[in-house]
Amino acid sequence: MRAVGLYKSKPGVAIADIAKPTIARKTEVLVRILSSAIDGSDFSLIKNHLVEPPQDEQFMTLGHESVGVVEAIGADVKNLNVGDFVVPTVRRGCGLCPACQANMSDYCYTGLYKEHGLHFLHGFLTEYTVAQEKYLVRVEKGDLPIAVWVEPASIVVKAFDQMLRIQQRVPSACSHLEHDWDQSDWPGCKRALVLGAGPLGFLAVAWLRSYGIETYVLEVVHRDALKIQMVKEMGARYVDGRNFGPKKIMEGIGHVDVIFEATGASDVALSFIEMMSRNSVYLLMGVPRAAENNICFDANSMLRHIVRQNQVILGSVNSNAEHFRRAVEFVRTVNAKFSGILERAITHRFTLDQYEQAFERGDDRLKVVFDIGTI
Repeated sequence: MRAVGLYKSKPGVAIADIAKPTIARKTEVLVRILSSAIDGSDFSLIKNHLVEPPQDEQFMTLGHESVGVVEAIGADVKNLNVGDFVVPTVRRGCGLCPACQANMSDYCYTGLYKEHGLHFLHGFLTEYTVAQEKYLVRVEKGDLPIAVWVEPASIVVKAFDQMLRIQQRVPSACSHLEHDWDQSDWPGCKRALVLGAGPLGFLAVAWLRSYGIETYVLEVVHRDALKIQMVKEMGARYVDGRNFGPKKIMEGIGHVDVIFEATGASDVALSFIEMMSRNSVYLLMGVPRAAENNICFDANSMLRHIVRQNQVILGSVNSNAEHFRRAVEFVRTVNAKFSGILERAITHRFTLDQYEQAFERGDDRLKVVFDIGTI
């Protein structure tokens, strides 16, 4: 079957013919891929030639955002049937640590996990995949136009879930008791800054605005760019990082309860730490790679600022099946609330044979999807 990915022996994305997977265990499910999307992680693997294929193989299929249809099931599969639509999770745990044994491999303690399309497992830019039933999350037929958003949405769901737990340590910054972090009306009087308006930042804006939170978005593109128009459509306010530095930006916004970093640029991420408001939380989501230049900063000042102002900096990565299930509801809600915005944010669609065009960059692109199979 056809697959788009990377060879260890040569740089650049390529198409290859790999063996179709088969069911080997009674709890496994054969899934025919319908659509797969790409994101910044895929581009980073290509740019830095980071290739960790399955054992004894020289090629790794890319792609970790996907939806498919069940084509065959093992004898012990209990809750899925042929014809069901599913989204596969990405990480497969080590099986050794308490987190992985509790199906929470996103918190793996050993680091010996594997990830589809990222580390030691083929991804979903191909025609078929096999997974154990517990790693598949069912979606409805009506979800198919937006189902490729479920995986990145699960990461956003997890990050903000951690934020809510952490911030229950403090009262709300406003005087309204009903807006305390442990109350049902907690979003009231809250303010957020999202760094980056790529797919992950876009989803963070969608989550925040779905709760009515005052949201600002930092980017370095023209305000007429599609992704800026779409975050503004959801009610977010655009801040052009080419015109203002971190200090000026934060002075203009005022108290910010949460910063969501989705740029993957270490200079941007670090520059906003000392600008954090008191008692706030900073969610680090981007994964920087090797930089051409070293970054200098005043570590003493930064640490003093974090300690004295009760700030929390949290790194969050990956997600588990429970986050995926909640993400299904999240993408449904957002798409309905903002007039089909997730469908409209899929700006480009390609076939596997058009992989070279799919991996081109451009400000007019938000979400790029491969159409692989049909119902």
